[in-house]
Amino acid sequence: MNTQTIGNTQLRDMDDIVLNLHEISEQLIYVMEEQIQAIISSSPEKIEELTERQTAIQSEYKKNERAFIVELERNVEEPQNGDLPRLGDLVRRFPAEEQKINRWKATLSQNARNLQRKNKQLVDLLEFALNRNTRLMHSFYTLFNKKNSHYSPTGQKSHIASGVAVNQEA
Repeated sequence: MNTQTIGNTQLRDMDDIVLNLHEISEQLIYVMEEQIQAIISSSPEKIEELTERQTAIQSEYKKNERAFIVELERNVEEPQNGDLPRLGDLVRRFPAEEQKINRWKATLSQNARNLQRKNKQLVDLLEFALNRNTRLMHSFYTLFNKKNSHYSPTGQKSHIASGVAVNQEA
């Protein structure tokens, strides 16, 4: 078996891993979109179910990500300056496959950007929901306290409102 055949076999393994990473990232994005819809529709059971699915998919993604790093380290002879290996190092070893390696780089970069964007949307929505819930609970207790009188143990009218601390930020 010549060097080109060995290189193609090694790169085929990496190509499979990149494809898996791409497919898994699409699954993650889909689940995150479903989570956003579940949050908007206030469905706690659906949110919990989707969070469990997201955790399982993220675990699979991390396994494939680690496998990619291991394959990259195995295929790169000696990274520059003792740093972690990069796809550019792989191009130096397999110059004939530069187009394929650049496609991997573009795919992985786009997947990372999409996942970050979707994660930010999810976090922003959760923060918004938490803030709205805090304000709503504060409004409920404020109305309750206006309609009811509170008295201290000495019989004097008290200005301490019950329940206002519930769900407030620290």
